[in-house]
Amino acid sequence: MGRFLKEIAGVFYEETTITLGTGHTQKTQRVKNYCLAEQLDEETVQVSFLGNEGQPTGIVVKIPYAEFLTQYTLEPDFKIRTKEEREHDKHLALAERHRTRGESFSAEMEYDSALRIDPESIKANFGIGTLYMEMGQTDKARTVFHKLSRVEALFEEENKHIFNEFGIELRKANMAEEALDNYLKALEISPGDEHLYFNIARLYFDARDWEYALLWIERSAETDPSFREAGQFADLIREERGRDEAASGTGMGKSAPALRRVDPKAALAGMGIRPEAGENARAGKSEGPSGSEPAPA
Repeated sequence: MGRFLKEIAGVFYEETTITLGTGHTQKTQRVKNYCLAEQLDEETVQVSFLGNEGQPTGIVVKIPYAEFLTQYTLEPDFKIRTKEEREHDKHLALAERHRTRGESFSAEMEYDSALRIDPESIKANFGIGTLYMEMGQTDKARTVFHKLSRVEALFEEENKHIFNEFGIELRKANMAEEALDNYLKALEISPGDEHLYFNIARLYFDARDWEYALLWIERSAETDPSFREAGQFADLIREERGRDEAASGTGMGKSAPALRRVDPKAALAGMGIRPEAGENARAGKSEGPSGSEPAPA
């Protein structure tokens, strides 16, 4: 017989059905039971069961190889959290609980505790930054947002539900240039998200740069023709431009643009995205963070 090679090693799960409740309230639910598995020889796999936190329970059994293959499925993305990670998540959960109750000081303390464990925690930094905005402590919020903007992990695929909200908070904190940079980075991940184009248009609207506000809102409408808010916002931009032109008589508006000008076609081309391709620029429309700000009243 040839030399034995360990083929099974890693985290696996067995899916089972449990019954909850009794009588007319009874229902069934599928659950996954995780374990660490290691093949010992050609015939046997050792299974160490994991608890809800991903930690070993101490229960270890040996299962025949063929039986293991029929019962268990590999979970390549499963991550066993460390004690520090579990403690970090506990403080985050407490912070959000205090926040929903309006207990801002207690929420701030819990966010601080989470940040002492992981200073680059995206959720903790974003949470305390937005909390400062709610408390009217704009300078503190700006400091946090500057720090968060340098955390590259913010713009990873798994965090795309946050970076659009982050851009909105940057705008509210009067950090328009930082908000623009944030949205441009976000577009590299989600070039098919019409909300990102909409929010960039909002930045130029606030800067009273009607030309670039229209360029970006038109890109939003082209990306998703069913996005009615884009058309409505475009009408508002044209109305405001008309008022400025009527007031000044110069056709230049009330003031020069205060925000760095970025052409949407040039920006997309610089990212390797074909601007003329719309939402199909990168192998189909990407699923973006989906959250645009309401247009100004």
